[in-house]
Amino acid sequence: MRVLFMHLFVACAFIMNAQNKDGWAFKNEKEGVKVYYKNTSNIQEIKLISSIQSNLSGMIQLFTEVEHYPLWGYKVIEARLLKRISATEMYYYSRIDFPWPMSDRDLIMHSQMTQDPATKKVVCTSTAAPDFIPEVKDVVRVRTANTTWTLFPGTGGWLYSEYYIYSDPGGSIPAWLINMAIDVGPRETIKNIRAILRDPRYQRAKLPYIKD
Repeated sequence: MRVLFMHLFVACAFIMNAQNKDGWAFKNEKEGVKVYYKNTSNIQEIKLISSIQSNLSGMIQLFTEVEHYPLWGYKVIEARLLKRISATEMYYYSRIDFPWPMSDRDLIMHSQMTQDPATKKVVCTSTAAPDFIPEVKDVVRVRTANTTWTLFPGTGGWLYSEYYIYSDPGGSIPAWLINMAIDVGPRETIKNIRAILRDPRYQRAKLPYIKD
């Protein structure tokens, strides 16, 4: 366990230094999740650094189960698979609950996963594909979005994660909701993921295309 935390400390320190040089600002740290943010015009960029008790296969298994996204994605009220290209590539739809009187947002994301065979690092990137299906009435289609999960295997059944979010929700968004988007939302997502991954089904997961 001491070796694991030393590894995570060194990794966090390395990324924190890189982020500071790239204009990232540290927001806070709660429950073992470090939050960084950066503003690019009206675009919000966020990074969360944390450790998660899971092997790589368990985490990827969770990502492949699109219909379960509302169980852990903050304010996700609907999610469905649109097209699976392969075990490591798909298109999916999700709808985000926005408080009244604002309209809900929805996204179509093109998701791809790669793994470095040497380091075992896994990168899962999802990019907006807003015109993949027609827009939904009374729902604002998010046209600019990118999320990246970078996962590093640890020891003792842990992994190290970096969660990057870049999105423009469109329309006029009040300051309190922006603050929630860069703090509460992503942190709750990580909290929910940690809880779900305690299920033995994920703890015992072994995917043929993932090297744990």
